[in-house]
Amino acid sequence: MRTIQFIAGLVCLVLSLNLGLFVLGGFHWTFAVCAIGLAWIGWFLIARRNSPKTITTKTLIALVFCLCVGFIVAVVIPNFIRARYETAANACINNLRQIDSAAQQFALEKAKKTGDAINYPDDLTPYIKLDSKGNPPKCPAGGTYTIVRVGEDPKCSIGISAWPNEHVLNGTNSWWIDFKEAYRILFGLRKAPLSNN
Repeated sequence: MRTIQFIAGLVCLVLSLNLGLFVLGGFHWTFAVCAIGLAWIGWFLIARRNSPKTITTKTLIALVFCLCVGFIVAVVIPNFIRARYETAANACINNLRQIDSAAQQFALEKAKKTGDAINYPDDLTPYIKLDSKGNPPKCPAGGTYTIVRVGEDPKCSIGISAWPNEHVLNGTNSWWIDFKEAYRILFGLRKAPLSNN
């Protein structure tokens, strides 16, 4: 039991240090309160590991393990699932930036005005980096790119419809969306975005 209590105390101290880093990063004061509370619990568990176990000690140990499980459920699992898809989304956003830059170069060189039509990919091929087969960039998740007029942002057919593949130039992220959508994918309530690869 002493080993479990020592490990629980050590976990509390490590979590308090992590929360302390959030406070230094400019997060809300509640992180500071939680960090102080976790540091106190960690110190209490480690300092009293050789004394007889009281109800308070057993409750604190149970609280620490519940906290660790909650941390895994709320942060680790959604981030693990999101990381699987983020690479494709980042590559797609990079491709959209290249297409946008090529469209601007095309408009500048051909003296096109805002609103003039663009024949993608034929008009932009000379201005964009092509792959080894001479094709314009493709979405790694299977989406298709469209750009119709000068001055408009290029779009991927996936867009923001397949979390976390936000294939748009100006995407926004939210902790709650990450949590909710990760568990929808995990429990089969939503089709995983990259399942067509």
